[in-house]
Amino acid sequence: MKFNFRNTFSGRNFFILGIIFVVLTLVSIYIFSGLMTQITEKSNIATEQRSLQKKEEVMVQELSRFLETQNELKSIVEMSNTKNLSDNLKVLSSIHANDNIIKNNWFQINDQKLEFTSSINSEEIKTSIKDFVAKNRMLDKSNSIVEDPQNFSWRIYYKYVSQNGTVIRYGYDIDLKSMQSYFATIDQKSPTYAFVFDKKGTIIFHPEIKLLEKNIFKVTNIALKDTTFTDQDSFNRKIALSEYLGLDIVRYTKRLNLKGTNWYLCVNFPKKISSEDVDAVKKYASLIYIITTAILIVFFYLFTIFTRRTFQEKTILSQEKNKLLLENEKINKEKALIQLQQLKEQINPHFLFNSLNSLYMLIESNTGVARKFTLNLSKIYRYLINPPVNNIVTVQEELLFIEKYIFLQQTRFTEEFVFTITIEDESILAKKVPYLAFQIAVENAIKHNIASDENPLKITIDIKENVAIITNNLNEKQNFGKESKFGHKYLESIYNFYSKKDFKTFKKDGDFTCILPLIG
Repeated sequence: MKFNFRNTFSGRNFFILGIIFVVLTLVSIYIFSGLMTQITEKSNIATEQRSLQKKEEVMVQELSRFLETQNELKSIVEMSNTKNLSDNLKVLSSIHANDNIIKNNWFQINDQKLEFTSSINSEEIKTSIKDFVAKNRMLDKSNSIVEDPQNFSWRIYYKYVSQNGTVIRYGYDIDLKSMQSYFATIDQKSPTYAFVFDKKGTIIFHPEIKLLEKNIFKVTNIALKDTTFTDQDSFNRKIALSEYLGLDIVRYTKRLNLKGTNWYLCVNFPKKISSEDVDAVKKYASLIYIITTAILIVFFYLFTIFTRRTFQEKTILSQEKNKLLLENEKINKEKALIQLQQLKEQINPHFLFNSLNSLYMLIESNTGVARKFTLNLSKIYRYLINPPVNNIVTVQEELLFIEKYIFLQQTRFTEEFVFTITIEDESILAKKVPYLAFQIAVENAIKHNIASDENPLKITIDIKENVAIITNNLNEKQNFGKESKFGHKYLESIYNFYSKKDFKTFKKDGDFTCILPLIG
């Protein structure tokens, strides 16, 4: 049929044209809805894989801290002599024993008798450890899973040979049931759950404690072939019924990138959450399909207006959503980076070794002070290795920590430091400050200033209603080198996260002042 300008809008031609547009529109909607569904599915899979990577990073970071003792052992041995080596190893073991996850600390010097620094009542455990040492005595380091009716542990062992030929063997057990409780406090808001198992299939970590020590190949649909990968970054993806949640999940299995182990990580996503976006796309596509058909058949000319308006609204909403997602991702990345840097910087080996040297001198000269010194040092490191989730603590917690830190400093330098703490009102102690804020300010004062008996370093901590003011007199060291700003940058990031803009530091009238706003 031939159309021209004159008869284009006649009733018959308009009807035929409308039918053509209806068919084309319906076909287009059908095709585009399929493409949108595919894109959404790919986006969900990409999101799952990013979550898998982040979950692995968290697991590796937490598990790796139990494998970092080798450097501490090396430092302790190098700073010790034949007479005090045993005592220094006992101190190191005592510090580790304060972590309730670590059990059965022991060490051996040359071929002498094994010394257990924590009380072990079971002869079976002692025999097991002796057999373990005998089996691995030629290795520089080793770790394995130990199973028996009473215990389920991750046994870690190091050997170090000093310059004078002394052989030191050092080891401890990680209580995997206690570690399960510890991991339960990490990444609580994540909709996923993860578990770890070894090459034999023994479950090492699982959010359901009843499944520890079980064989993964018997309690799930994971098969031995699912643990065969071409490289470290390969993974296996499958749909399964969760042994933990009792519903369908998307399960990713990969080799855990933890040096010295042959373990596997399994991260599980509820399938309902994973497919919500896809179902929503299908639902709205079907709804648009039906509405569009009705509107085009009856009111064809209104369809164009409706489609244009709907498209514009969706474009605006999509842009706003993407903007919010980008801002949220930026905040999360900044927070994660801060926490990672904080964990790397929070334990100062130089401070530890100086404290241990001071403790060694106190043991002979003043046993009472030595006991108090050891207790405070233990509490300081317990506080340091258990950072809060949101990077803020109460003023009272931070004051208790800094008082112990100050005690250690004043024990080492009796007349060189003068500390003063004043509190305007006891109710202020419930407010919050960034984690380690007081310690950063005090350590910067000690680090950058000269202190002596004639000219002591005076540090005051003044807690007021809305701020904590930390002031020290200036007697700055010459040629100190480039000043590190990490501590202040960390505090600025935390305050920015909580929308606090009045954190500041300045020098005035021979003093250095740090103003810390209180949160909450």
